[in-house]
Amino acid sequence: MKISVVIPVYCVERYLDRCMASLMAQTYSDWEAILVDDGSPDRCPELCGAWAARDGRVRVVHRENGGLGMARNSGIEAAAGEYLLFLDPDDYCEPELLSSLAVAAEDQGADLVLGGHTLVDPKGRKRFQVPPGQRVFRGPEEMRELLIHTVGSPPEDPLDFRYSMTVCGRLYRRSVVEAGGLRFVSERRLISEDLIFNLDFLERADSAAVISDASYCYCTNAGSLSKRHRADRFEQDLNLFHAVRERLERYPEAEWRLCLNRLLISRARFDIMQEADYHDLEDPAYPLLKKIKEILRAPELREALADYPWWRLPRMQAVFTWCMKRRMPWAMLALIRLKRRFL
Repeated sequence: MKISVVIPVYCVERYLDRCMASLMAQTYSDWEAILVDDGSPDRCPELCGAWAARDGRVRVVHRENGGLGMARNSGIEAAAGEYLLFLDPDDYCEPELLSSLAVAAEDQGADLVLGGHTLVDPKGRKRFQVPPGQRVFRGPEEMRELLIHTVGSPPEDPLDFRYSMTVCGRLYRRSVVEAGGLRFVSERRLISEDLIFNLDFLERADSAAVISDASYCYCTNAGSLSKRHRADRFEQDLNLFHAVRERLERYPEAEWRLCLNRLLISRARFDIMQEADYHDLEDPAYPLLKKIKEILRAPELREALADYPWWRLPRMQAVFTWCMKRRMPWAMLALIRLKRRFL
């Protein structure tokens, strides 16, 4: 069973060799790697060529720069494996990743196999995040449950997403992707292209296997806040909210409303925290309270907060969400700054 590993490459010369070395170290050998050079202006094209010369399982696709989603699409079109796996070049995987996923795919005949991941911070410290138990989903009702809990978690869950929205480190049956004509939307048009791809795939898949493996290592690499900050992030998150809602409206609203509202509330919380982190450090004169008030005034967020059972959330999320509901930006800033200082 061949696995096509799609790796989009752009300005990652610092990390690419680590990523590829982890792929070469896999205990499962029936794979091909498709390195998609997305018009990278650094040494990445040269590094890609060197890896292709070193191992015949590695192929290189060169394209004009179009962004992460478009590079992944080029990889999909070049793939020949039964399954697709997406690997970002600044991440890496432990030697057993492909083997663990392949065993579950073959044993369960699953269209999708997903596990957890290991978060690795810039100091090399690791934190494991795994789904809540191993499980096989089959049939329309169970697949709908998986789809909805990929959008967001019920309030009591400790994490905002019971099943992560990322596409990385999973197996996707390629025939399902091709039969549905599935491709990534551009992240320049719609933030979190991973979530949209997952929802579209789950709508068409017949089965999925969830395993407890966390061999995919997601690296939060050191970088300037100015590179991660987006002034329009919340507006982009509202666009994502509407795109997700359109996909959910074919199902009974009672099944997905709380999960969709948690998605928007969690995105707003993240956006507010990022605004505070960026402007406190990079631009202290910025009218931060005004920006947070603008976010809190959004009609979609007001509707999501109106009857959301915030008291059922984990403690700190509950306090922050209550402050959002009551429109208390000064209290939210105090919580963010306290957390930054002491945690």
